[in-house]
Amino acid sequence: MERIRNGWRLAKASWHVLSQDRELVAIPIIAGLISLLVFAVVAGPGILLLDGDDDAVSWAVWVVLAVAGLLATWVSVIGQAAVVSGAGQRMDGADPSLGTAFAGARSRTGRLFEWAVLATVVAIVLDVIRDRLGFFGNILASLGNMAFSVLSFLALPVIVFEDVGAIDGFKRSSQLLRGTWGEQLTFTFGLGLIGFVAALPGIALAVGLGATGIVALQAVGITVGALWVIAVVAVTSALSAVFKTALYRYANQQPVDVAFDTADLSGAFRRKNAR
Repeated sequence: MERIRNGWRLAKASWHVLSQDRELVAIPIIAGLISLLVFAVVAGPGILLLDGDDDAVSWAVWVVLAVAGLLATWVSVIGQAAVVSGAGQRMDGADPSLGTAFAGARSRTGRLFEWAVLATVVAIVLDVIRDRLGFFGNILASLGNMAFSVLSFLALPVIVFEDVGAIDGFKRSSQLLRGTWGEQLTFTFGLGLIGFVAALPGIALAVGLGATGIVALQAVGITVGALWVIAVVAVTSALSAVFKTALYRYANQQPVDVAFDTADLSGAFRRKNAR
C-alpha cells in the first residue's frame, strides 16, 4: 500500500510540473498523429505494391512494415524526448514552450533514431520468440519486455541530457536502476490504472450512444469518445516523461521541482536488502 501511495504522490507531483506548461500535453498528440501518418504513408503504398502470396513478397511486406514501424517509433520517441526536454527546462527555472521543447529533442534526432532502432529490434526479437516457442515463448517474451522496460526507463533522459547513443543510454539507465526495486514500476502501474479509469467516461459515452442505433448519435459518440481517450493518453504520456526527468535529475543530484518529495524519489534507488 505504501508503494501505491508513493506512486500516487509522484503522479500528482508530475502533474504539478505539467500544469505549469500545459502546452507540453500537445506534444504526445502531435507526435502520435504524425506517427500514424508516417506509418500509413510508408506501409500503405508498400503493401499495395507488393500484392501477392509467394514467400519473396511476404518477406518484402514484412520489411516494409518493419521500416514503417521504425519510422513511426522514431517520431514517437522524438515526441517523448521533447516533453523530457521541456520538463528539464522547467526544473532549471526556465519557461519552456513547444518550440524550445522540440528544439531540445531536435538536437538529438540522430541519437533518438538509434534508440528507435534498438527498441524496434528488441520488439521484433521478442515477437519472434513469442511466435516460435508457444506458451514458453509468451512467458519469455513477457519477461524480456518487462526487463527491457525497467532497465531502459531512464534511457531517454540520458540521451537527451547527456548526448549519448542508444547502447550507452541503455547502459547508463540500467546502471542507475540495476539492483533496485525501482519506484518506476509502481508509478507506471499506477499511471496506467489512472489512465484507464480516466478513459472510462469517453468509452462509456461511445458505447452508450452506439447502442441507440441512431447513426448521428453513433458518430458523435465515436468522435467524442476517441478524442477523450486520445487526450487521456496524451496526458499520461506527458506525466510519464515528467517523472522520468525528475527521477533522472534526482539520480544525478540535480534540482527537481519542489512538488516532488525527495523521500519518494529516493525509493527508486533503495537496494533490495534495504527493504
